[in-house]
Formats: sequence, structure tokens, C-alpha cells
Amino acid sequence: MNLLKYFSVLLCVISVLGCASKQQQMSTLEVRSMQTKEYDSTTQLVVFKALINALLDRGFTLTSSDSDAGVVLANSTTTQTNGTEVFTKAVATYFTLGLNWVFGDNNLDDTISIDISANVTQLKGITRVRINAIAKRLNSSGEVVESDMIVEPQYYNSIFEQIEKSVFLEQNLD
Repeated sequence: MNLLKYFSVLLCVISVLGCASKQQQMSTLEVRSMQTKEYDSTTQLVVFKALINALLDRGFTLTSSDSDAGVVLANSTTTQTNGTEVFTKAVATYFTLGLNWVFGDNNLDDTISIDISANVTQLKGITRVRINAIAKRLNSSGEVVESDMIVEPQYYNSIFEQIEKSVFLEQNLD
């Protein structure tokens, strides 16, 4: 009986730790600053195309775009084995003497989806790009389990670097 109590407590601790927020607290200004980059002496259309190329190079699929409005929506999806689900399934299989594995849902993969929305704006002599990235984890049933804004500066910086390279190539290969 104590073993069952131990596993129950362990499962509760794992689920609480899994739900803890990993997102650091940032002000709106800090988030906008991280998500925004300005490009000098280039047109909105050149930067817009460079943004699309950068997203396509990263494996994103465009879901919508409007060059006049400067808006791009894109999505990238990958599959990942859910360690917590594997552990839970193993424990349930042990306690049901294998019946859970035979009759239960054996899909242990989660889908990781990243949605990008971006805006390209022409201002006096500069073109500004703002990118917002939201990461979602969907369980094997397709339900959203977790959804967080990506708040890692290096994530955005790597996209901005690709845009910069593409702008450079576009301007110097004519």
C-alpha cells in the first residue's frame, strides 16, 4: 500500500513541476524591443521578402501574407516524444498488469507547433520588423496542453540575422 502512495505522490510532484511557468517575467517594452529590428536604407518589400525567405529557410509554412499591409503569418510543426506520458503509461501498464498498454492509447508523441506573426513597416528611412512567436504543445489527441510566447532573445536574433543576410544579398546581387 505504501508503494501505491509513493507513486501517487511522485505523479503529483511531476505534474506540478511540469505545469510550472518557464517564462521569465519581462515588461511589454522589453518584449517589444527583443521582437523588433530596424533595417536602414532598404524598402519594405525587400525586407518583407527577406522575412519570408528567413521563415521558409527555417522550415516554416506560410499560412497568410499581405505585402501591402506588411503582415506575415507562418507555422512550423514537429513531433516529440512526451517523457511524462511515457512514464505515466509505464506506471499504468504495470499496475493494470499490461491491460492499459493493450487497450489504451499508445501514441506517446506530442506535437510542437510554433506560430509566427510578423509585421514589416516602412518608416522615415528605415524599415521595422516585429516578430511574435508562440510555441504550443499539443497532446496525442490534438488538444493544446501548453502555450507560451517565446521570450528568448537569441531565437529572434537568429531570424533577424537571416533577414539581414537576405537583404544584403538582394541589394548587392542586382
